[in-house]
Amino acid sequence: MNHAEHPSAGNPRVSLTGYATASAWAHFGFEYANWFDSRRGRALFLPMHYGCRALRPIAPAAGAFSESLYWRHRWFSAWAEAQAPDLAIEIGAGLSTRGIAHARKHPDMHWVDYDLADMVAARRARLAKHDVPGNYTLEVGDLLDPGLGGALRTSADARVIAMTEGVTDYLDHAEKRRAWRAIAELLARLGGGRYLLEVHPRERIDTFGMPGRLLFDALRRISGRDLREQLCANTDEAIAMLEDCGFTRARVLPEDELVDAAHAPAPAHRAFVLIEACIQPGPDVARRERAR
Repeated sequence: MNHAEHPSAGNPRVSLTGYATASAWAHFGFEYANWFDSRRGRALFLPMHYGCRALRPIAPAAGAFSESLYWRHRWFSAWAEAQAPDLAIEIGAGLSTRGIAHARKHPDMHWVDYDLADMVAARRARLAKHDVPGNYTLEVGDLLDPGLGGALRTSADARVIAMTEGVTDYLDHAEKRRAWRAIAELLARLGGGRYLLEVHPRERIDTFGMPGRLLFDALRRISGRDLREQLCANTDEAIAMLEDCGFTRARVLPEDELVDAAHAPAPAHRAFVLIEACIQPGPDVARRERAR
C-alpha cells in the first residue's frame, strides 16, 4: 500500500473530507482505493471510525456513521453495475476509484470522472504510477457549470448514468439547484439517463439528538460550512427540487433495491437516503431501449 502524502486537492470546502473518504475506501477494501490512501486521510478517518465504534452501544445512530460510509459507497457502485451503462459520469468524483474498477471490469463501456482542476491534477499525479484502463477518462469539470460535460458524445440508444456521491449536501439550496439543473441538462442532451445521489434529510438528522449534532459539528470544522442548515428538510423537498430542476421524475430507492440492505445499519440509524432521478429519453430512444 502506498502511504505517500497526497498532493493538495480540489475544492477547498471539501478537500479534507475527500482525504478522509479516500482513506475510508482503502480501509474498507474497495478496489484500487489504496492508490489514494494517505497519512492525512487516515488521521482524519480513523479517529472518527473508532470513535463511532465506541459510540455504537450507547448511541447506535451516531455510531453507525462510518459504517454507513461503507454502505453508501458500495450501493453507488452496485447501482452503477445494475444499470449496465454504456456511458457513466461521476461528477465530483474526488478520490474515488469506483470508475477505474468499473471500467476495467467492463471494457465495452466508457466511464468519465469529473472534478475541479486541482483535484484532477492531484489524481493524475497519483494515477501516473498505475495502469489505468483505456475506457476510463478523468476530466476537469465544475458541477455548478451549466456547460458541464459539453464535449461528451454518445450514440442515440446509449444507456447513460450520472452520479454524485458525498457532494450535493455540501451545497446550499441555490447551489443545489444549479448543480441539479446542469446534470439534468447534460442527461437531456445525451438522450436521457438516470442520476443517483444521496440526501441527508434534516428531519432524519434531528432524530439522532446530541450525537448527531456532535458529528455535524465535526463535519463543519472539517468542511468549513454549517452543513445541517444546507440540508433538504426531507425527501419530499429534495424530490420536488430535482423535478423542478428538469428531471422527469425522482424517487427514493427502496430497501429491496439496495444490495444486502439487511446487513447494513437499520434505516433509523442511517443519516442518508439514496434518490434516483431520471431524464426520460425521447420516443425513438425509448423504443430502442425496450427492444434491447
